[in-house]
Amino acid sequence: MNIQRKFRMKARLLLFLGAFLLGVRVVSGPVQPLGRQESIPLAPKTVYLTFDDGPSRNTEAILKVLEEEGVQATFFVTLRDREEFPDAYQAIADQGHTLALHCSQHDYSRLYQNSHTYRKDLGQLTAALDQMGVPYEKLVRLPGGSLNQEASPRTLEAILRQLNQDGYSCFDWNVSSGDDGEDGSPLPIPAEEIAERVARRSEGLLTPVVLLHDSYPFSTTPEATRQIIRHFKEEGYSFDVLTSESRPILFFSLWEQMTQR
Repeated sequence: MNIQRKFRMKARLLLFLGAFLLGVRVVSGPVQPLGRQESIPLAPKTVYLTFDDGPSRNTEAILKVLEEEGVQATFFVTLRDREEFPDAYQAIADQGHTLALHCSQHDYSRLYQNSHTYRKDLGQLTAALDQMGVPYEKLVRLPGGSLNQEASPRTLEAILRQLNQDGYSCFDWNVSSGDDGEDGSPLPIPAEEIAERVARRSEGLLTPVVLLHDSYPFSTTPEATRQIIRHFKEEGYSFDVLTSESRPILFFSLWEQMTQR
């Protein structure tokens, strides 16, 4: 590969990383994951609310908002606060939400040491859920997304391929709520600001997949969720959950397409 081509690839990668980390709508439609041929397209004019990192002290409040608004969502869970909130996993499932997979312990330095460490961590999560008897989808969201600044593209590609071989589907997002203070803003972010950001970033999208967090100290996320739901209802959107059969949005697949041009 010549120097000019290497420069173009690095420039595209940096632009892409900067875009999705800032919540820009870098993916406007579904991208087929590595190796998976059969999947169900996301429904048009439908919102998919997703919550990463829980359960937490916010889970109960989030579930209450979703129940009151008559909306189902997808929770990408961890084991980080399992001992403090052991009943939250079953509560998520009992209310009709999708219980999906994030990681056992949200420690980037340990998760992405090589292509095997994340898979080992995920195995600890599924073993714990099996032990609890909680139903879950073989649906994964990698911490930081399928393309992130914590792991090399080569490591992430190896992880994605291994997950695909093991029958898992991976899913990113196309609207970041910024409820985690993505721009370094003091926490918690006001609920109105989070909701306004989602409304602005989802403008023109037929299938917004919204990234939110079920984690303390993001204590305004439950109220922001209510405002987000009501905004989309006013715009005529429906709501649904993701499953392992949903056709994913995947940052890595988009990056592959960019760098192979």
